[in-house]
Amino acid sequence: MHAYLIVGANDQDLKVKINELTTKLGAVKMLFRLQKIEDARELKNLVKFSFSEKTALILENIDSSTVECLNAFLKNLEEPNKNIIYVLTARNLGNVLPTIVSRCQIIRINGQKLTVNNNYLNMQNFLETLKNLKLNGNVSLQLTNLIVRMNSHG
Repeated sequence: MHAYLIVGANDQDLKVKINELTTKLGAVKMLFRLQKIEDARELKNLVKFSFSEKTALILENIDSSTVECLNAFLKNLEEPNKNIIYVLTARNLGNVLPTIVSRCQIIRINGQKLTVNNNYLNMQNFLETLKNLKLNGNVSLQLTNLIVRMNSHG
């Protein structure tokens, strides 16, 4: 994997997780600001160079970046350069473009783990959705209902 998205609300927890991940990957860290389209252009120029050692480009708070900036950044995720790993952070996954999310391994922190009760409710929601799909239910409607039910439980 060449791209990770760490989601959490606490800056200290995000920094700890960044350190754990980069240590595990054996990569040196390089902080890079990615907020506006000009930043994405600078990053594109930076990654043109060959990196001799594994380097983690840390892009913090991408959920506050402009849509234009994130769209310009997508090319970097789609065509990764050798020895470059992207480590993005966000406070709210819902504010990150789905095209970015789909190209990253998501790491959730800050109470994002499910409890036993939530696991049970999620299983019930999945089973009910499966049952309705087997009864020839509308796929789009059933998946939408599943998402709504899961969000209403936590």
